[in-house]
Amino acid sequence: MALIPKHKSTPNQSTQYLTLTETTGVFGTLNPGGYGAGQTPAGTREIADILSSVYNILTYNGTLTYEGSTSPTTTELLYSLAYNNTNAQAIANGTTKSFDLATLIGVNYVDAVYKTIYYNWFTGSDVVNIEGPANILSVPDYTEFTNAKYINLPTYGGDGGIFEIVSVNTNNTIQINVPLSLGGDDLVYEVGYESTAYYANTYNINKCLHSKIAQLSLSTCSCKNKSTEKLYEAVMLYMSIQPNMDLGKYTKAQEIIQALTIYCNGGECNC
Repeated sequence: MALIPKHKSTPNQSTQYLTLTETTGVFGTLNPGGYGAGQTPAGTREIADILSSVYNILTYNGTLTYEGSTSPTTTELLYSLAYNNTNAQAIANGTTKSFDLATLIGVNYVDAVYKTIYYNWFTGSDVVNIEGPANILSVPDYTEFTNAKYINLPTYGGDGGIFEIVSVNTNNTIQINVPLSLGGDDLVYEVGYESTAYYANTYNINKCLHSKIAQLSLSTCSCKNKSTEKLYEAVMLYMSIQPNMDLGKYTKAQEIIQALTIYCNGGECNC
């Protein structure tokens, strides 16, 4: 088996705080993707071996693409947090991190489905060499890269670069996504893993529905019965967001959030 990092992102719909929890766990028969001395490669994928980590918050359709530069090209990246080895290892051990996204992201943090990506980095066991063709790297042991997503070459070309791993080959080579223009032997490297999780922020919708329910008995709308029916439908729709998220139906959840946002912006009577 090989390491399979996992995390979850849990929103607080009353405060706009988001909590990061790593759920990778400890390697064992019931958790073959966890951290531990018995993980592949042996003795190098324990929690104490974690070099650093990065937590990125993106819009639902956001992606990150590494193009061989020291900085990633980003699409719809809203916020990024980096952790040194001490904090990254603490998170892997169960320490949670909470963020006030209303402050960190501001007006761009609207009700929507969000994508989060968590990266863990490990120091390479030896060195790699650039082979021909230039997107093939000779590595000490291919099993070190099983399930890994990225390789970082901090000394390549003088300024380093992060590259996506396209394939891992049993002849102790890996293919990366970008051909390298410069040669290089005995390059130190880092191995990166990623996990992805989605969550729904419904802070404004939650406030809206609570307000409408509280005002229901005092309503003076001429179409009170109709507005009550629409409110009931809205509450049922709201309650369906999390079940859709749990089933991986993120697009459906996003559509419901958009519909409820329109409803909440429709005025007091909403008939």
